[in-house]
Amino acid sequence: MNFTLRPTTIEDLNMVSQLLQRAFQVGPDAPFLDPSIMKWKYWDRRDDWEGPRSYVLEKDGVIVAHSGIMPLTFGAGKVRGIQMIDWASAREYPGSGFILLREFDAMFDFIYSIGGSEITRKILPAYGFVSYARQWKGARPLRPFQQILKHQYRNWKLLPRLVRNFFWALPKAQEGCLHEGWKSEEISPEKVSSEFYIQDPADACFSPHPPSYFEYLLRCPVMRIRLYGIQNMRGPQGHFAIGVLRGQARVAGVWLREPDRDSWQAAFSLAQQTALQIEDACEVVITGTEGFCEQAAVCSGLRIIRYTPVYLLNKKGKLTLSQNYQFQLSDDDSLFLDSGNSSFLT
Repeated sequence: MNFTLRPTTIEDLNMVSQLLQRAFQVGPDAPFLDPSIMKWKYWDRRDDWEGPRSYVLEKDGVIVAHSGIMPLTFGAGKVRGIQMIDWASAREYPGSGFILLREFDAMFDFIYSIGGSEITRKILPAYGFVSYARQWKGARPLRPFQQILKHQYRNWKLLPRLVRNFFWALPKAQEGCLHEGWKSEEISPEKVSSEFYIQDPADACFSPHPPSYFEYLLRCPVMRIRLYGIQNMRGPQGHFAIGVLRGQARVAGVWLREPDRDSWQAAFSLAQQTALQIEDACEVVITGTEGFCEQAAVCSGLRIIRYTPVYLLNKKGKLTLSQNYQFQLSDDDSLFLDSGNSSFLT
């Protein structure tokens, strides 16, 4: 059975949407299938990545499988990898999604996957993916009374949840003194220093993104994302990005000049303070990888809600990540994924 792999164009939008509707058993009004979101994910300009960001597999001119990609490059583009998103295949062509994965394996230096469906978690190890790390997801309520009015769960737990979140949201005495002299302010993408994106993977502690990536991210149609610079008495120390979706403030990532435990804790505290200044933010969510970064998150007032496995396919052996590499929200589509309802974790 002969298949043809090709990049998609914006003219494929309706056919790709129809395939995803059938594969995920959703209607055309599913939020992730909104045309503005699909155009942004797959075809909007990204000056940090010249290649396609969406591919289909065809049989006799019919689309039988699709995957979008989130590119990740190291060493000024010398090591190129992807995370697959919106990966789906037609039920009439079993195995076509696997063929698409095999094609990507040949095209790129590595493929990583954060979580995924139960089926995905079974397929990946069978193909050669290894469980590389665990991503933690931490959260904290910011405005408990507003949150409870929007909460997705309306049951007897609502009042106990409100009481718990009220005390959880209160600032702790130690939070104001552990990062004296640290502050954040909104910046434009061109303020991002080159030291954060021209890195060897063995030295990088987070995804190395240039200013053009943040220009793309800030055009996200799902929510308004803002970029903030981090400073202390010694000058600029990094940056973080944050956006709010249905009352949940999602920290896309934190990039630090000196990613030690104290710096992580200060940055996480600043991100929470910044989220609280955004009027419609009722809860803040941050992710990272197990280790001292996680410990700093807990010390900053976050609670770890869940852990998600990170799978890695690195058959070519070109990727060597540092021990403290952080997989953050912007490393997959969970940053901008919209279920259509509130998705509070607290």
